[in-house]
Amino acid sequence: MSGEDLIMELAFERGSGSRAHVQPPLEAWEVYFRVDLEDPPSLSLRNRRSRAARPESRLLVERGHRWSVEVSEPQMTEPAIARFHRTGCNRYDYWIYGTDRPEYASCRWMLDSFTNPHHRGGRKWLVI
Repeated sequence: MSGEDLIMELAFERGSGSRAHVQPPLEAWEVYFRVDLEDPPSLSLRNRRSRAARPESRLLVERGHRWSVEVSEPQMTEPAIARFHRTGCNRYDYWIYGTDRPEYASCRWMLDSFTNPHHRGGRKWLVI
């Protein structure tokens, strides 16, 4: 495990059009994304489920006591699992897996089988 990937149960709100707000737990922002939430950067995100996707610059947004980032995923359903892959400093490819995708079962198994020492309750997430 290289630590370049994050898988997590998804909690999201529908945004405008085909956008959704993904809300990683605070510990995931700190441990995986390595962002300073006092001075949040923009992230470059590319949806790898879309062949023609180009990286999009996205701002981190504070919503109450949670931080979120907007992603493009027109067919997102719940439950879902997100996978992020670090490609550079504040640059990530991502996939959203619904229960209809075979990758969902593999990610679900990892989330249920491996202990995350940084997890403090709530939705499961794992750096792999």
